[in-house]
Amino acid sequence: MNIARKLSPVLALLALILAGGISASAEDTLTFRHDEVEVTKTGRVIANADSGVILETPDSMMWPILADDLIAAKQDAGEFALLEKKALTEKLLAELPPGFEVHETAHYLICYNTSRAYAYWCGSLYERLYRGFVNYWKQRGVSLVEPTQPLVAVIFDNKQNYAAYGKPELGDAAGSIIGYYSMHTNRVAMYDLTGVDAVRSAGSSQRDIARINNILARPEATWLVATIVHEATHQLAYNCGLQIRLADNPVWVSEGLAIYFETPDLSSSRGWRGIGEVNRIRLPQAKRLVQRSGGQIVADLLVNDDQFRKAETALDAYALSWALNYFLLKRYPDAYVNYLKNLSQRRPLHDPPREERIAEFQKFIASDLTAFESEFRKFIAGLR
Repeated sequence: MNIARKLSPVLALLALILAGGISASAEDTLTFRHDEVEVTKTGRVIANADSGVILETPDSMMWPILADDLIAAKQDAGEFALLEKKALTEKLLAELPPGFEVHETAHYLICYNTSRAYAYWCGSLYERLYRGFVNYWKQRGVSLVEPTQPLVAVIFDNKQNYAAYGKPELGDAAGSIIGYYSMHTNRVAMYDLTGVDAVRSAGSSQRDIARINNILARPEATWLVATIVHEATHQLAYNCGLQIRLADNPVWVSEGLAIYFETPDLSSSRGWRGIGEVNRIRLPQAKRLVQRSGGQIVADLLVNDDQFRKAETALDAYALSWALNYFLLKRYPDAYVNYLKNLSQRRPLHDPPREERIAEFQKFIASDLTAFESEFRKFIAGLR
């Protein structure tokens, strides 16, 4: 949202709310156009700029609204609050197709219409990731926060039903990926990777869960499980305070961190032993790229988010984003933690110019980018 315009009366009201002129804890009701339909939502305005606003609703969804799509705004007497677990569960089941159930864990609501055993397996996997993620950053001096609402994962019985669910948000791309995290809904969506027939009769016993674990521990399933964990890592980063949803998060940071955590050790029922290990899938590509002469890999990663969105450059960009995160966490851990803390202070709709990303990196990590790049290339090229 970067369309400059004079403040409309509606935006002026919202600016007053955010400035403290009206109670910031009260509920805001906005009427706006969404997908060419007029809708009204009640929540709290969390960001406001000339270009538009972002409304958070009690189910933790965030609605970016362009100024030209905003029709009306008012503030209600009620106080904004996120939905409690019971109310959120009821809302999820009302929204999803018939046949869905919910499995609760300490931090998650797992909505599923596949086998109960698979839902339990995913819940266990996610809780292990949660513990590993929090402990990893705690040991490095990063104080994360508890999610303000249960984290939601939606698991479909097959790829076709999952793709239909994802199409409004992802378009035809929904059918080509096995799972995704949505900034809009704050949910992870995926489908049963084992195939429903493999576990159709399974309950939720340890034997059934072990059978699923055996299926997904096979070498050919590594990439599938890693992708699911990758998306769940995004969800954790945006709900535990490491990153801020819809703020200016450099893609190399977001994707590199998700890859850093993405491969679990499925033989371990406690913890997450693979954090910080070399990613054997990404390493060969990263080594090939850093050994290529010419260019400025680091500077380009800092400012060029588009390379992650283009088919011809995406695989290279993901490999390099993992490599840079790995290098920083191994060689510059304190500086990188301070850099991440600084990024976590950003707020939606207030994106700095892209050039400031380089200055920010130089301030927290390395003032001499040429020397830093040389060190980075040598380090990655020497990994085994």
